Amino acid sequence: MRGNMKITKFFAAALLTAFLASCAHMGDKAPVHPVKDTVLFDGIEFKVNSREYRYSPLSVSGKQVAPEELFVILELSLKNSYNSPVPVQFQPRFTLVDGSGREHAPEKELSSSTAKGANGAAELAPRTAYTKRLVFDVPEGSYRLRVFTPVVVKTGPEGGTFQGRFFYYDIGPLR
Repeated sequence: MRGNMKITKFFAAALLTAFLASCAHMGDKAPVHPVKDTVLFDGIEFKVNSREYRYSPLSVSGKQVAPEELFVILELSLKNSYNSPVPVQFQPRFTLVDGSGREHAPEKELSSSTAKGANGAAELAPRTAYTKRLVFDVPEGSYRLRVFTPVVVKTGPEGGTFQGRFFYYDIGPLR
């Protein structure tokens, strides 16, 4: 009887370990959506309204800014589906990810949002839609837009770190 109990406990522990390992693996597989899809993710609705590729300069505050490689300009719609505001630190972050996994941040001075506060950022009001323009300066290639929603924000003397979930929009090849 005692031997059966040990085998049962061992088997239960092995099953639990396998289950937890499979859950961790499932978390590594972020969903990939076609660029035309509207996606509800962590209480925020996302849609890519347009994408534009430009080799020519953009006008910013009256001056022309030329790309080092290629400008990728994405216009997104975001809608806070919650009944409460989304604070700045929990708002989505966006990067373009190339075929080798390298992330490219948007050009801050060229990107914009209709959600603006005194310091350039504001809470996303409940049940309110916003537009966001993201401009990336990247080489030609295939890309995915990584949409990251922070759920844990840790701050310290070195700055902040974020933990959260993400999904991708398949932007496709740029040429």
